[in-house]
Amino acid sequence: MSWKQRLEKTAEGHYVLPKTKSMKVDADLFLSDKLLWGEGPELPGLEDAVFDQVVNAASFPGVTRVAVTPDCHVGYGVPIGTVVETDGILLPTAAGYDIGCGMVQLQTSLTAEDVADPAKRRQWIDQVTRRIAVGVGASRVQQQRKVSDRAFAEVVRHGAKALGRGSAVTERDFIPVEDDRVDIPDRAYEKRGQLGSLGGGNHFTEMQVDEAGRVWVMLHTGSRGFGWNIAKTFFVKGAAQLGLKSRSEDFVWLDADSPMGREYWNLHNMAANFAVANRLIIGEAVCAALEDVFGGTASVYYEISHNLIQKEAGKFVARKGATRAFPAGHPALKRTTWEGTGHPILIPGSMETGSAILFAEEGASKSIYSVNHGSGRRLSRGEARRVLNQGATDARMAESGIILNTRQTPLDESGPCYKNLDDVLETVEMAGLARIAKRLKPVACIKGAD
Repeated sequence: MSWKQRLEKTAEGHYVLPKTKSMKVDADLFLSDKLLWGEGPELPGLEDAVFDQVVNAASFPGVTRVAVTPDCHVGYGVPIGTVVETDGILLPTAAGYDIGCGMVQLQTSLTAEDVADPAKRRQWIDQVTRRIAVGVGASRVQQQRKVSDRAFAEVVRHGAKALGRGSAVTERDFIPVEDDRVDIPDRAYEKRGQLGSLGGGNHFTEMQVDEAGRVWVMLHTGSRGFGWNIAKTFFVKGAAQLGLKSRSEDFVWLDADSPMGREYWNLHNMAANFAVANRLIIGEAVCAALEDVFGGTASVYYEISHNLIQKEAGKFVARKGATRAFPAGHPALKRTTWEGTGHPILIPGSMETGSAILFAEEGASKSIYSVNHGSGRRLSRGEARRVLNQGATDARMAESGIILNTRQTPLDESGPCYKNLDDVLETVEMAGLARIAKRLKPVACIKGAD
């Protein structure tokens, strides 16, 4: 019997993998039949390798629940698109290397007609990239907001609050750092100059238009080399403490009350605060560029992370490639702007197929109040470069009117690299986790080309 045949379908869009092998709990998989089994060459179905990683996620000490989101695919240790709830245990692999990676959505005063001129959209791209550095390893070229070493110490402890921003527009204005005496690893501290810069890979700044013709801007980036080096430090130290073989970070876990667990938790939270501040600083650059080029205004609509461990209802909830989804009336939203609606959920698709804004439904409790963080990769970067045609890809982008900062479309980030966002969002609604509020079409995109 294959692992897919072991799954028990409880409702449309919801399967359960009963405990098997070393699993301590059942795992809830939120997948449509189409996403699970596949439908033709364009949708091959879920990789078999996901099974072992779901088993791994449900086998850690202290695990109490596991949920897998519709965009899931193979990652490190646990699938991208996994939520793991634990009691007293921290899972570095379930936060990943880019601690605090996430999204910002900016709403603008502009309409599609205001940004219709391709030359002005190109000018906007140039203005943004003059203000922020873009790409792997990049530091600030022209600082949008100067951050001294003293100010940096405040940023990593108080996130958005250190920038004078409040919780009305952020998932959390800062993640508490419980011990100010913790030492930042040297290799992480050396990356402090990357604050206010856009990463490579799937990170982006994208101008979008909704169905009503209103212009938005979506940002996707994280804690850059600062968070990466913190994660790497504890993958190495944790593996050594557990007596694991070299490069066994997939299986590292930390007792939250141990000295190493407390050290990781504080540095993880610093990386999360870095990521929030990084997105907001980039957002300032985008707003300034919009005003300069188009004369319009913009402001932060919402900011949210999707690679993060958070304390919720007395447990640790690790979301790896998964987004928090609190519906209306959730206790954590009491006396906030979003108490009556739930907070916005920001879902990027691909730079060809667009993105979405969702709001959680009561059914999100089934998925540990979480949904997918995107549409999910279906082609690896190497495979994309092997099988996709550069000329055809560039022609599609040109025909759709999407302007890029790069000379050529990055093949490993083009539309065919990702699952169909409509299929993924259909599953979210089918399972009763969230509802679609807006669909957003890209018209200009800034990528951190590798």
